[in-house]
Amino acid sequence: MTLKNRRLLSADHIYRDLTVALAVFFLLGPALSLVTDSPKLYNYLTTGLLIFALFEITRRATDLVIGLALGVPAVVGGVFNAATPDTPTFNLVPLILGTLFLAFLVWRILKDVIDGSRMSSEKIYGAVCAYLLIGFLFANIYGFIALVDADAFSLSTELENHLVGSGHSRIQGVLNYFSFVTMSTLGYGDMSPVSQAARSFAWVQAVIGQLYLAVVIAALVGAHIADRKH
Repeated sequence: MTLKNRRLLSADHIYRDLTVALAVFFLLGPALSLVTDSPKLYNYLTTGLLIFALFEITRRATDLVIGLALGVPAVVGGVFNAATPDTPTFNLVPLILGTLFLAFLVWRILKDVIDGSRMSSEKIYGAVCAYLLIGFLFANIYGFIALVDADAFSLSTELENHLVGSGHSRIQGVLNYFSFVTMSTLGYGDMSPVSQAARSFAWVQAVIGQLYLAVVIAALVGAHIADRKH
């Protein structure tokens, strides 16, 4: 095995590395919430994830210019948001910047997965990354809707009591939960879209989530199995 193959972070395994980072993000958030009740916890974790995603995507020359143009403002906005008081005015710009960067990541990964010449296992990692990033992308969209319209979502009494006095940072964490629950069509019923915009994005995400798993992931796994057999 060559030294290049033994490297933890390799340009040949960008999507594998990003999948690991996303898994750490998913596990670290709940674990840290048991230790600290910081309302800015979600901002810090999200900023760390954006920094790692920026590092990964800009290691390829084809993504360098657009990645830096969108990623650097998103990271700076995330750091600023985490270090400033939790107000709608301060939250809005970093949320928009982060959404644009996430949209670029999803588009670039899917383009590479569909048109690229990467090994089939790396394409599966890329497809998983794109699926998870779509969840974060819609969470940011819901966050924007919630900032514009405070009554866009209906909360259960228990959840509403839990969020009493919370700033948008903690609410964004709940919207992150709502996004993945919607995409998986799980639906616990503790949070529901009320406004036209919120309901429209919710059903679009639910359809995308189901079709993505049934078509994209299934096709890539099938192709990978066929490659292994040959």
